[in-house]
Formats: sequence, structure tokens, C-alpha cells
Amino acid sequence: MIGESMGSGPLHLHRLTQPDAARALAETRTAIVVVGSVEQHGPHLPLGTDAVAALAVADRVSERTGAPVLLLSLLGVAPYHAAWAGSLTLRPATLIALFVDACRGLAAGGAERILVVNWHEGNTPTLRLAAEDAQRESSVRVAIAETHVIANSLHPDEMEFTHAGAMETAGVLAYDPSLVHVDRAAEATPDEVGGPGHDLFRRRDVFPILRDFGEIAPTGWYGHPDRVSAERAAEIFDEVADHVVARAAEVWEALER
Repeated sequence: MIGESMGSGPLHLHRLTQPDAARALAETRTAIVVVGSVEQHGPHLPLGTDAVAALAVADRVSERTGAPVLLLSLLGVAPYHAAWAGSLTLRPATLIALFVDACRGLAAGGAERILVVNWHEGNTPTLRLAAEDAQRESSVRVAIAETHVIANSLHPDEMEFTHAGAMETAGVLAYDPSLVHVDRAAEATPDEVGGPGHDLFRRRDVFPILRDFGEIAPTGWYGHPDRVSAERAAEIFDEVADHVVARAAEVWEALER
């Protein structure tokens, strides 16, 4: 196995020598691509919460499969957080171009399958378009793992689908607990405001397009970051990684048939 021959930890493409990278891609035929977001997550979580949560899953998937991880972009598509200083966004066209170019190079290096690990739901529409373009322009097949959805579906009572609450706190704890400052959490928007506000923009039949996250949570965040421990976060993210590995294997097998 690649992981055994290069060490038991995750394989980050930018840290590998060229021969080791070539061998990892040849043996697994797969690259794990991480896309993040740099946006406000209240006073208690880092701006890069979505990026490090995705990386926490991707690293675990790499450890289980031996596939290398490409840190494609810390930035994602998050224009509706612009009112909070430090929040950054890419234009969708920029992320699409970056993804397509990366997939072209990965395909040339031996990757046939691209597993995208995403945590930020604002990236999803753009990633779908990017995947379509990448599949047309190169030989790769793309699968997208929406890891925030998986975490919530596995533990809906613990992993609340809020912004900067328990689930996103777990994502940072699973990566680096020193980045979490629950003692600083203040001015949470009440659940009875944030919940219905988020539900409105998450409708699947007729829905508005989010312009400013203040339309959901005037303070920028809501939820309960104090309801998860580092130990529990690690357990849950191990389960999320297992789920991603199992589902991805089903997808690749079905596509090959």
C-alpha cells in the first residue's frame, strides 16, 4: 500500500517527491481534492473553518486509501460573508478554471478519479459546474463528497446544521483543537431566528438567493459550539471518513460497470 510505503499519515501532493507522487497516483488512480472557504465563523472559530474541516476529512480518507490530497484552494465562493472583515471569496469562474486546470494535470499524471472533499455548501453549485467541465476536457471522473451533509446525516442531534455551531466546531476540533476558542463565543443569533432564516435559503423547490449572511443571522453566526468535545469530534470525523471511503468505492464501481 502507498500509505505503508510512505508513512502512515495522509499524503499531501505538495509534500511528496515527484516519484512518490507518480507512484501514489498510479497505484490508486485517485486524487483527493480539497476546496475550502475563508469566511467569518463568529468570534470563536477561525476564518478557515470550512477549509480545515474538509482537510480533516480528506486526511483521514488519504490514510485509509493511500490516495494523495491536493489542497486546491483555501478560498471558496462566499460573497455573502463580505460584510465581515477578513472574509474572502472567489468568483465562480475563477474556482472553475482552477479546478479544471488541476484536473487536467492530475489526469496527465495518472489520476482517473477525482474525489472532491467539500465542507462549504456555498461551493456546491460551482463545483458541479467545474466537475462537468473537467470531465469534458480530460479523462477523469469526478465525485463530490459533501462532508458537512454527511456529518449532519450521521449524527443529526449532535451535528446541528447551523453556522459556527457544534458541527463546525467539531470540524475544527478534528483538525486542530488549538484553533477553537469557545470561551470567546458571544452574541449568537437566537436559533429561532437563524434556523428559519437558513431554511428559507435551503429550500429545494422555490428559493431565494442569499445576498448577505445577515439575512440569516444578524450577528453572523448561531448554534451551540460548546456541545462537542475534541474526543467526540475525532470519533465523528473518523465515521465521516469511513462513510466517504465506502460511498466513493460504490460510485467508482458503479461507473466502471
